[in-house]
Amino acid sequence: MFLSIAILDSFVLVLSGVLTISILGLGLVVYNQFIHPIFMRKESDRFIPVQTGDKYDLVVDELSRFASFHVGCKTGQLATRCNAITEDHLIFQFKKSRDSEDYTITVLKNGPSFYKPPRMEHYGKMESKETFDSYEIIGHPAEFRISDKITKDRMVNFIEISLTSSFYFNRSGKERMKFTFEVGKIQPGINRKVRFRGDVYGFGKEEGAEEE
Repeated sequence: MFLSIAILDSFVLVLSGVLTISILGLGLVVYNQFIHPIFMRKESDRFIPVQTGDKYDLVVDELSRFASFHVGCKTGQLATRCNAITEDHLIFQFKKSRDSEDYTITVLKNGPSFYKPPRMEHYGKMESKETFDSYEIIGHPAEFRISDKITKDRMVNFIEISLTSSFYFNRSGKERMKFTFEVGKIQPGINRKVRFRGDVYGFGKEEGAEEE
């Protein structure tokens, strides 16, 4: 009888442990999928507009295996501070494979955008959603152009953003994949001398700027 009680207690203890782990796992998924992106939409503390050459690195957490990167006007990890760019203009979602450094990347758009897939030469109008794998952008970036409008299948003013992936060794000596966003060409530039309400700026050359 005592043996049966002991076995029952052990079973209850194991079941409680499994239930606790399941609840924690579910909470982590909810946080990463819903709560964390909301926090990421808070206004950036960057008050100067982006410039060519700006870089932003991202490493996906191994436990959650999910990360997102938002490009917007005043919010997100890449806040352009350009009034032609909407909030959450581009949303990049990274999903890691369970047992390898392979990722599926989904890009959602909420504003006029062009997309040039890896290894391709020309931009095309971006669909509402684009998907590609991380190995495709090793040494061959996926490129995006964002603006407030598309006229006759072209953008007059735009900001270019590229996404590449590479490997590095973390502090534990484990090889991990890192994603890098880089701001490319800004056409015709952002006029930093004229600031609008909300600490944002518009496209245009600064007065007295030299022609390229």
